Amino acid sequence: MEPDEKAKNDATVGDHSKENGAAEVAALDHDEHDISEHGVADPGDLDIGVNQVSETGDDVGMGVSIIGSQPATVKLDAEVDQDGEIDQDAEIASETGVSGGRHIEVAADQRPEVDQRIEVDVEVSEDDGIIIVEIDAEVEDDVEIESDLDVDVDDDDEDSLDAEINQETETDGNLDVDVEVRDDLDAEVDVDIATLIKTALLGAVDVTENDDVTEIDVDLYEKAAADGDVGVIVDLSDIDA
Repeated sequence: MEPDEKAKNDATVGDHSKENGAAEVAALDHDEHDISEHGVADPGDLDIGVNQVSETGDDVGMGVSIIGSQPATVKLDAEVDQDGEIDQDAEIASETGVSGGRHIEVAADQRPEVDQRIEVDVEVSEDDGIIIVEIDAEVEDDVEIESDLDVDVDDDDEDSLDAEINQETETDGNLDVDVEVRDDLDAEVDVDIATLIKTALLGAVDVTENDDVTEIDVDLYEKAAADGDVGVIVDLSDIDA
């Protein structure tokens, strides 16, 4: 039994990514699911292999620097909310008999989503000759991946393959910075935020004939990551001691 030309071609969908900023995403070992399964409908005749791998990751860094010899007190209130979720589903159905061929249908959906929100408020004031620097920073990362796969094999007059892999990515980044210098202080405040939001997708379907055994291999891979670095520099060198 020889699969037709449609079945001999791999159905492969490649990489989609979005990057913002200059930060680098660390190794994506935050959460990883790897599912592999094989099923045989008719012994020695059909072999179905499914491999789903999903990776999520997020990394947040925060730093504060004070320049100058003026006595200063720094009050930092940082809140980081990170949420990562992976939802994988695979269903395989095979109903074959002694007909002349097989109809193989593969349908897959891959949907990584990344939402990131960063808010930084900086207030510089003076209290009895002491410079007070108050920093309120909030970072929210929501990284989700949905991966669904259906494989159906039915009897048909001839061998055929229908493979459809739908890939959708959704990313959203929101930055909000507010700086207030009070008491007529000659202070400079620099808030530097570097962010990177990245998604990547790969889907492949391969059908081969090997020693009268039809092998169907489906590989799905999804990656989603959010990285954010917040740096606050307060220059007090121009304030009279």
